[in-house]
Amino acid sequence: MNICVVSNQPSRRTEYFIQAGKLVGETIRFITYEELTEAIREQKQLFIKLEPPVYRETGLLAYHALCTSYITLLKEIASIPVQTVTFLNQPEAILRTLDKVEAKRYLTGLPVTPVLLEEVSCFDELETFLSTGRISSLFLKPRFGSGAGGIMAIRRHPVSGEWIVYTPLNIDAGIVRNTKRIRRWTDLSGIKDLVDTVCQCGALAEQWIPKEKVNNETYDLRVVCRVGTVEHIVVRCSKGTITNLHLNNRAHSFATLNLPEELKKDIYRISTQAVQQTDLYYGGVDVLLRKDNSQPYIIEVNGQGDHIYEDIFNENRIYKNQLTAWVKSI
Repeated sequence: MNICVVSNQPSRRTEYFIQAGKLVGETIRFITYEELTEAIREQKQLFIKLEPPVYRETGLLAYHALCTSYITLLKEIASIPVQTVTFLNQPEAILRTLDKVEAKRYLTGLPVTPVLLEEVSCFDELETFLSTGRISSLFLKPRFGSGAGGIMAIRRHPVSGEWIVYTPLNIDAGIVRNTKRIRRWTDLSGIKDLVDTVCQCGALAEQWIPKEKVNNETYDLRVVCRVGTVEHIVVRCSKGTITNLHLNNRAHSFATLNLPEELKKDIYRISTQAVQQTDLYYGGVDVLLRKDNSQPYIIEVNGQGDHIYEDIFNENRIYKNQLTAWVKSI
C-alpha cells in the first residue's frame, strides 16, 4: 500500500505516525501538500492522512492569514475529482470541524456549549451585548481554526462594568501575538485592542460554563475517538479556565478522576457520536463537565486532534490502532 502522511513540513505528528507504521508493518512516507495536489491530479494510487501545517508565526492576524490559506488549500483538494486517493479523514470533514459554528450545526441532539453570537464585529458590539443582556461572562474565539490561538475568557461586572480577561494573547510593539502563557487583563484600552483584533479574524461568542475541578485545578477532556471507539482520554488541567496543553498546562490520567461508570459511558457516547455526526473517521472531542452537576458538554470537535504526547511517547497506541483498523477496512 502506498500510504502517505501530509503536511507542509515534517513534525512530531508525521514522525510518530511513520513510526507507528513501522510497528504495524506498514511503510509510510511523508509528502508535502504541494506534492499531494500534484499526485491527485495525476490520479496516483495513494492512501492519505492529512496533518495540519506547522506554523511558527505568533502574530494573530498573520497566523489567521495562514489558517485561511490552509482552509483554501483543503477546499482545493476537496474539489479535485478523486478516484484513486483514499483519505483517512476526508478534507471536507476536516474543513467542517475547522469552522466552530458549522461543526456545531452537525451536532444536533448532543449537549454542546452554546454559541451566543455567531459573529462579533468589534469590541463595542460585544460590550453592548454584555451590558444589555443577562450574561456577564463568555468566551470570545476565532471562528476558524483549532487550538487556543486568539481565545479570550471574558468577564464584565454587571454593576461596575469592570472587565477581567484571561487570554494567551499579548501586545508586543503594537502587534497582538499568541503566546504560551495565560495573562490577566484589566486595562480596558488593551482589552479593546485585543477584542478588535480577534474580531478581525472572524469571531464568535460562546457561553462560559464553569468546569469541574480536580486537585484544585480546572479541567476538561480531550477524547480521541475512531469510528465508534474511544481510543484515549487525556485530562487537561489548569489553574485557570483555559486548559489547552500547549499553554504550559498539565495532563492527568483519566483513570485518576474515578468518575461514575454511567458518566463515563455518557462521555464515550457523546464523543463517538460527535465524530460520527461530523463525518470523521477519527477525531479529538473536547468535553467539559459542568461544575455544579458534572453534566458533560462538547466544546468542539477537532478533525486532526489525535496527537497526544502521553500516548506517542509511550505506546503510540492511537496511531497504531488507527493504522491497523484503517488498513483492514480498505
